[in-house]
Amino acid sequence: MATTDRSRGRMRWRGLLAAAQREYDAPTPHYDKVIELLDQVVGAAAPGAALRSAKALQALALTQLAYSAEYGPLRTVYLTAARELAAGRVSARRASAAPSGPPVRRSAGRPG
Repeated sequence: MATTDRSRGRMRWRGLLAAAQREYDAPTPHYDKVIELLDQVVGAAAPGAALRSAKALQALALTQLAYSAEYGPLRTVYLTAARELAAGRVSARRASAAPSGPPVRRSAGRPG
């Protein structure tokens, strides 16, 4: 029995969701990896339940990144993205486009 593109897509979404959940539940999770895996699910316009699950888990991962962020404005970006994802107001691409670290600081005496 040949698999259709739709069923292959469904299997891929399930695999990505499962991989993201395993990474989130790992003893030392890499939340940025969770977000990247889930971007693929959301970007592929997964069906309703898979999309809701992906966005919910991605919001949780963003919240965890916010808790570990040392740079205040970055913490705010992560928390805002998580809140917007949970409320359904933003795509995951925008949420995961948050910078991965504080901006580079330049000394006042040196041109940048």
